[in-house]
Amino acid sequence: MKKFWYGAVKITRALWYKEVQACALCGGAGDLVCPTCITGYLHPELGRCRGCGKLILREKTRCLDCEAGKGPKYLDQVTAWGHYAGDLRGFIQNVKFEAHPLRLMEIARPFTSWAISQLPAVDGVVAVPMHASRLAERGFNQAEVLASAIHWELGLPILEGVERIKPTSSQVLLSRHDRLHNLKGAFAVREPKHFAGRSIWIVDDVTTTGATLEAVAEVLRGSGVQAIYGLCLAAGLEKNLCL
Repeated sequence: MKKFWYGAVKITRALWYKEVQACALCGGAGDLVCPTCITGYLHPELGRCRGCGKLILREKTRCLDCEAGKGPKYLDQVTAWGHYAGDLRGFIQNVKFEAHPLRLMEIARPFTSWAISQLPAVDGVVAVPMHASRLAERGFNQAEVLASAIHWELGLPILEGVERIKPTSSQVLLSRHDRLHNLKGAFAVREPKHFAGRSIWIVDDVTTTGATLEAVAEVLRGSGVQAIYGLCLAAGLEKNLCL
């Protein structure tokens, strides 16, 4: 029965990816992500700040903010698949604001390939939770869909029990300091013993300052999690980096 199930999954995956005839980001001809989008938005030639995930020069390990001690402190590493701009930004906004969560499955394979090339193996994945009021409004949590895509591709368990217990205002125009204040007390772990001693990827769609990942990581550290890594679809650029 197990062999049959694995065979069925393999066939289903093959059928899904066969249907994807165009680049998921720009719609042009090519693989799941075309060479133009890889060059223009994923920037494999650049590094990622280990502290907050921003795209930086490859020879560096941390951005200027993180070098100055202004970055997240509860995460062992953060990485982002690409730069939050152009067609990658449009793809993410289409998923979130035009209610197309299943589009995330289109980029599941290249995204997870990036993840395992950048981050250590872990015990499971935690999606950044959404407050119940926001979830009722949107109808889905894009971070949870992204975690499901990772589970689909890599077989990593999705670890549940982290909750967003306080609604927060939009963080788009806030500084990192104000974002952290805005998120104070926003998250809680329902059963800390379930997380004790584990290693985890925290998954979200976009990171800018790393404040949201940091807030989730803080409550997980308090629950005894040993290693925490942030994984996002997109991040910003180092402020002095020009493309």
